[in-house]
Amino acid sequence: MNICISGDNNSNHYIAFKAYKYFIEHGTHKHIFKEKEIEVHYCDLTDDNVFGWCEQCDDNHWLVTIHNDLAITEHYRTLFHEFQHIIQDIYGIKCEEIRENEAYQIEDAMYKEMCAS
Repeated sequence: MNICISGDNNSNHYIAFKAYKYFIEHGTHKHIFKEKEIEVHYCDLTDDNVFGWCEQCDDNHWLVTIHNDLAITEHYRTLFHEFQHIIQDIYGIKCEEIRENEAYQIEDAMYKEMCAS
């Protein structure tokens, strides 16, 4: 597993591990995704008015920043959304409209599938 968790929401770190594992087991690009190093960092994003974002540090490392006070549903959905952005980075998808539309579709589908399983 190539994920590490940091930041100030220790009580919900297990959600990041579970979302990562689910994304690897059920994602369409799991063979590529699981080879990358991902850090999920929790902090207060209230002033930024977002639930999370993803930054590519280099060809093999990403930092996913997640708001530290999300409801469980939004927590999973946000992680799936940001994980999809990593896949898009890997494939060089740059168009913001395409990136966001696809990420919202994936977060919705994966969360529904996870809840149904």
